[in-house]
Amino acid sequence: MTTRSPKLSYLVRCTLLALGTSLAVPSMAAADTTHTIDIPAQSAASSLLEIAEEANVQIVFSPEALQAINAPAVAGEYTVLEAIRLSLANSNLEVVQQSEGIFVVRARAEGSSEAAASRKVERIRVVGSNIRGARSAGALPVTALSEEDIINTGAMSGDELLRAIPQIGDVAFNNERVIGGVNDARGDVSSINLRGIGTGYTLTTLNGRRLVLHPGTQTENYVPVATVNANTLPVRGLARLDVLRDGAAAVYGSDAIAGVVNYVLKDDVDSSEVSLSHGSTDGTSFSQTTLNGLTGLRFNNGRTYVSLSGAYYKRNGMMASERDYSASLDRRFHPDIPEEFQGNTSLDNRLLGSPWSIFTSDSMGQFHLEPTAHGNCEVAIDDVVCAVSGSIPRDLRYDAAPDRSMTSDVERLNAFAYLTHELDATTEIFAEALWYSAEAERIREQNHNLTAQRFVVSADAAYNPFGEDVKIRNVRPVDVGQRRIVVDDYSYRLLTGVRGMLQHWDWETAALYSVANTLDTDYNRIRADKFQDAINQTDPNLAYNIFIGGNPLNVNNGVGRRNPQSVIDTFTVDVTRESETELALWDFKISSPEAFRVFDRDIGMAAGVEYRYESYKDIRDPLLSGAVPQVDGVTGEPLSTSNVLGSSSTPSASGDRSVVSAFVELDVPLHTSLDMQLAARYENFSDVGSVVKPKVALSWIPHDMVQFRAAYAEGFRAPNLPQVVEEGVSRSNTRTDPVTDSRYGVTEIRGGNDQLKPEDSTHISYGVVFAPTSDLMFTLDWWDIEQEGIVGVLHSQTHLLYDALLRSQGSQNDAVVRDDEGFVLYIENQYSNLNPRKIQGMDASARYTIRTDMGRFDVKANVARLTKFEQTPDARSALVLAAQAEGNPAVPDDIAVLGAGDLLGMNGNPEWRATTSVNWRLNQWSVHARMKYVGSFESSWVRSNGKNLPVPSWTTYDLLASYELSSNSWADSTRLRLGVRNLADKKPPVNSGSFGYISDVHSNRGRYVYADVTFRF
Repeated sequence: MTTRSPKLSYLVRCTLLALGTSLAVPSMAAADTTHTIDIPAQSAASSLLEIAEEANVQIVFSPEALQAINAPAVAGEYTVLEAIRLSLANSNLEVVQQSEGIFVVRARAEGSSEAAASRKVERIRVVGSNIRGARSAGALPVTALSEEDIINTGAMSGDELLRAIPQIGDVAFNNERVIGGVNDARGDVSSINLRGIGTGYTLTTLNGRRLVLHPGTQTENYVPVATVNANTLPVRGLARLDVLRDGAAAVYGSDAIAGVVNYVLKDDVDSSEVSLSHGSTDGTSFSQTTLNGLTGLRFNNGRTYVSLSGAYYKRNGMMASERDYSASLDRRFHPDIPEEFQGNTSLDNRLLGSPWSIFTSDSMGQFHLEPTAHGNCEVAIDDVVCAVSGSIPRDLRYDAAPDRSMTSDVERLNAFAYLTHELDATTEIFAEALWYSAEAERIREQNHNLTAQRFVVSADAAYNPFGEDVKIRNVRPVDVGQRRIVVDDYSYRLLTGVRGMLQHWDWETAALYSVANTLDTDYNRIRADKFQDAINQTDPNLAYNIFIGGNPLNVNNGVGRRNPQSVIDTFTVDVTRESETELALWDFKISSPEAFRVFDRDIGMAAGVEYRYESYKDIRDPLLSGAVPQVDGVTGEPLSTSNVLGSSSTPSASGDRSVVSAFVELDVPLHTSLDMQLAARYENFSDVGSVVKPKVALSWIPHDMVQFRAAYAEGFRAPNLPQVVEEGVSRSNTRTDPVTDSRYGVTEIRGGNDQLKPEDSTHISYGVVFAPTSDLMFTLDWWDIEQEGIVGVLHSQTHLLYDALLRSQGSQNDAVVRDDEGFVLYIENQYSNLNPRKIQGMDASARYTIRTDMGRFDVKANVARLTKFEQTPDARSALVLAAQAEGNPAVPDDIAVLGAGDLLGMNGNPEWRATTSVNWRLNQWSVHARMKYVGSFESSWVRSNGKNLPVPSWTTYDLLASYELSSNSWADSTRLRLGVRNLADKKPPVNSGSFGYISDVHSNRGRYVYADVTFRF
């Protein structure tokens, strides 16, 4: 390690320890992590500063007490505690770990604590505060992963890393989600959902400043939500990951309802490193490979520093056919399904949209195609296919699983550059640049038509055997072939700033500009009007034969006979969706731990202003946006605003907003052992108004071993831009209609609302830290979040239940529009601010270090418990729930009211999540063992006798062994790692999801074996 220039003052060196005081969510690195330290003999105060900088931790000490004490040289691999103890070897002082990442230097003698407490104390890093040296540091709960912790998870993507943290809830944006099609965020994307309260409620930052949102959106609570893409940053390029588990909107700004996730990239590297990793799963084609590199150098006599890092990632995906739980959409009799639910038709997700198409005609009414060999023929079409009255039976439904990629192929590139330059002894400029690009590819089955896309086959069509007009109700032209979906993402970020000291004040200003772009291309789609034209051709050489049916040898999948490719080419198209988000930000802030004195006590203060500009645009293909709608070529009747077979229409949308904000924060020492943080933030949005929100936090340390902490914060979240600007969004989903006693695709028309108000929240937390020794620590925290004005819509299934209830009473739900036969044409829904939501939980952690002649053992546990997740039902949902409780037959209780009432452990949101680990280290060897537990929950999508399908708990075990070789002629060190994730090859619990499990919560990877080699030189 190269020490900083000795001309820098004490305060300047403290300042330079933080990458950006705009949001210094500090390191909470565990005491057991080792660091390569090379510090010369110097004063003990300077030595502690070097250790704090090297390890990214906070050290509390009195500079005066250490001024005349010399510390020996410290060189080698040490934990933070070991390095501090060596530096204090010539003193009568000792060090204790007050909480995770916070170390206190104190006198060894009993009774000296009062004297020590009365002396001026400096803090190097801050926790949940903008004030350098805040005395209330540690008042807020923080989960931190050091570089070693990150490596020990075995994660090779941001998605896998976040899932290793129990406080991170369901990951709704993930590679295995396919239900939304082109209207979902597809590709290399993963969402961030702290506390499980939903996507979009966590502020995500890089080196202390917010990241641009991913441009793709998808629906949660049936409104579009947006997230920072967790895959944007390279896992192996992280110095640490800090998770502030407390409401922080008043301190850091909107989105911080649940807390803050702060990524810190390596920016203090004085050597070079190259690593190569590869892993694969048992019994599948899934594999991952990463190549990482980083280097750092100093020049201009040490005044200028530059670090560069890059990562290349390649993933070979997995087909649904490669796992038994995803190989078929029919899971009624899967052996992992409880006996009570065996045969439940809700577990049969095979598709009514089948090549055994459904039609209507004047002479036959509704009929379908069927293999002649089945012996049910009413009208023979040819030797292979015939027509049979009615809808298709269940055994002819289409099983799309063999046609689907479960996990997409991905190639990803990340690059990061960081620069600092000292202008003088108190001022430096800094800059950073980030680049991310990725391409994800997957295949899916060919689509079937929507209800709104039913068109007429004319009587004179070349292959119409009935001699009369026939209307298509449901068709899936499988001979057209599978669709190929390619999503290209890129993002970049440029930042520059200046920071320094003016007397006892830190100041910093910076500007950043960032863009994220995604291009989703769906190859081999069917243009609906051209498809009808091809069917209605009178020349057999030019016509598409829609009456060929499916594969008679496998009626649920595959292709039987094919139409000529020249005919197919006349109606296939490639459909695109390009989305982009933009973030521009400027801020200025100042802070001081000694801003002014009151009653002979130093009051810390931070204040700042920020301006940011955000924009969003979503440009849909004209065939999807409504610009080129589908019109029936025979009747001239307007059909669907989407002219792409099987996809709901969505108009293109764009919007922008600017936000001006200001904050002030105070650090008030109420007593030598009691500190208080006060903060308030004002934000003015150009489109939804302004808000002011406060925060107060307390930290009480009655004894060196015990800390009590509590916080109250009010928060807010403005509606995201898609929720405000989208218009006439059409979505089709399969729903159960109690009025017609049938299940079919129902179109829902949703719309943005420029009258939406920001969501308000209150966040209360309180807890205790108990550290009887520096090697043993326990934490316990309780938290409570109440939200008002959640943006959402009433679930379309609830609309149908409410309509059925009203019709049983002689009325109707005007939002449900039906045709003359009673079937739903569409449901009208607009985004609105809904009723309150209350979420509560508890976090617990423990850490214990054991030192023996056989090596060092570090034991850790981290537990998150969700104790309440309750959405107050709206008036309509409440009426339906009451009617179901009374046994009203109009609203069967086997059809769930979704999104209202008690949501704890429902379709995700398990009550318990936990990780425990044991790490052993001896000389060059280390072994890491880890257990991950996800609690049970229920699936309301599958019900039997009024009960939901239980989803059992899921426990997996990981193992990682590491060995470091000594230096040689071409590398200072070489580290070899061999690891296994999910050692017992535990399958995810089987469910009714798209791939037979809930990908928001569980993983399809199975046993994953990987190897890693790292060279440092």
